[in-house]
Amino acid sequence: MIHKILLLALSLFTGITVMAQEEKSDAVYQEQTREYTLNKDGSWSYHYSHKLLINTYLAFHNLYGEDFIVYDPAFQKLKVNRSVTTMADGKQVASPENAYNELLPGFAANVPVWNRLREMVVTHTALERGATIDFDYTLTTAKGYTQALMGNEQLWMNSPVKKLTFIIHTPSGSSFNYEQFGIQTKPAVSKQGGKTTYTWALTDVPAAMREDFRAKEQQNRSRIVFVASPKTADAVAVFASQEAFKCEIPADVKAETATAVSGIDKPLLKALKLQEKVANELNTWQVPLQYSAYKLRNVATMWQSNGGTEAEKAVLLTAMLRSLNIQAEPVAVVADRFYSKKGASPAIIERFLVKVSLPGMEPVFLSPTQSDQQDLRFTLAGKRIISLVPGKIQSSEVIGEPKNLISLTGNLELTEDLSLTGKLGLELGGRLNPWLKLQKDSTYASSMLSGAFGNGKVTDIVKGKTDIDLSSFSFQAASGSFATEKAGHVFLKLPALPTGSDSWHMTELVSKRAEPLEIPFTLNESYDLFITIPEGMALVTSPVSLRVSNEFGNIEISISAEGKLIHVIRKINITNVNVPVEKYDAFRSMINSWNSKKHREIVLKKGN
Repeated sequence: MIHKILLLALSLFTGITVMAQEEKSDAVYQEQTREYTLNKDGSWSYHYSHKLLINTYLAFHNLYGEDFIVYDPAFQKLKVNRSVTTMADGKQVASPENAYNELLPGFAANVPVWNRLREMVVTHTALERGATIDFDYTLTTAKGYTQALMGNEQLWMNSPVKKLTFIIHTPSGSSFNYEQFGIQTKPAVSKQGGKTTYTWALTDVPAAMREDFRAKEQQNRSRIVFVASPKTADAVAVFASQEAFKCEIPADVKAETATAVSGIDKPLLKALKLQEKVANELNTWQVPLQYSAYKLRNVATMWQSNGGTEAEKAVLLTAMLRSLNIQAEPVAVVADRFYSKKGASPAIIERFLVKVSLPGMEPVFLSPTQSDQQDLRFTLAGKRIISLVPGKIQSSEVIGEPKNLISLTGNLELTEDLSLTGKLGLELGGRLNPWLKLQKDSTYASSMLSGAFGNGKVTDIVKGKTDIDLSSFSFQAASGSFATEKAGHVFLKLPALPTGSDSWHMTELVSKRAEPLEIPFTLNESYDLFITIPEGMALVTSPVSLRVSNEFGNIEISISAEGKLIHVIRKINITNVNVPVEKYDAFRSMINSWNSKKHREIVLKKGN
């Protein structure tokens, strides 16, 4: 009997806790259903419904007052089955006729090719605290619109979901592959009426927290990646078989290409020049791949329209490079953790790049939509690169962690007028090494080094090693931006490069987190500086000797003085970028020590 009472008390406590969490949320999805149906002829439909409880004024004024559905009327038919609000007192109010308005999607503005797309905006009426939105629609897609039914579904929302049902119906004899992530149980499988149905039933799905430094790939959240087709086929290979990926270049574009690189001898500089041309002289259209039906236009059509999507511009840049006998191919970037050979499809592609192979060096990855300071390989750790070449097996490779390095050393002197001068040495490696920019702009080193030293005056630059992995420089520098005087004290900020850990802006980390934290990139950043102070000044800052080490990396900070010579060592080495919630305190303590003002500034007193 006592055991039963304890169980009852525990269940009541759990229920109260869940209710408390729901009450804290702006809204709660009491039910949500996402249902896909593939037909034998390749057509498919998507059925969506939810019942959403409104808890706050913010929820209906700013967050959930409207629903948005993007579709292509030329191939898709939209039917809103139900849009009803049940008010707090139980009264039901259906959305009136003027609550349904079709607009041009924002990403299709000024994009003539895709101005047939529509976005249905459904405005929900009679909203108040305690109201429930009951919304249901079906989107039917004609055969031939997409090569297959495919998706990369994140099973979470910005508000908690009490019951989430995800369903896929496939016809008998069809090909269906899926991978699930963050979901412990396999789907329930049933067969009826010539169809096989896969059903995932999730309960109490927590809301996605709006925290800084969330995992970029949201790997801590539930996800289903799937591809279904009436015929067995490699979905990525079918995608790459489009005419566009032949990268055929018309005569006028070939002539324009030759003119653009006239007078340039080095193949790398030719590639960078064409990258600038494609990125800057043609419009980039931010039409998501799914809304272009995973289809690309060929080079000639895109050139005539003076614009293209990222994928289309990757094809264009590839065609231009090949016309100069430079080996190149468009590639897709996907998250390797969500990749499998059977389940891969265009739905998991994150972006498109161009892989350029030049004699005597490793292939370089270039963006078709912006100029790059460095080979993008150094920013793609953990990503899989898939070649998009028609008629071939789509090869792929996984990019490893680069050696991102900043090392600043030197001897400096603080002058009477509070300028900081001296000779410095700087090494930059990995993603922090602007190697491509240095290749095409001989003056960039001066402005870069000036920025690295508080926008000071830089002279006597001597280049050391300069290659794709590491660039080094020695230089004379002078800057008045590091020291200030207040009430007989001089506050001297220690030099720090803005491209290193400072670029993360981790200056204020909350005391507790609900989700894992992801550090932007691995890094080995170090400063080893000797600073001579003038006569009449003395160090007030207490000596520092600090070492912290944990599974994410380590820091070393040392500030010491001998006479008028101050020796500053600051080092941070981050080797693991993923910080689970249970280890957050250790990381936070380390990064707070690194960013502490007392470790980034020394205080001097005048008059001694």
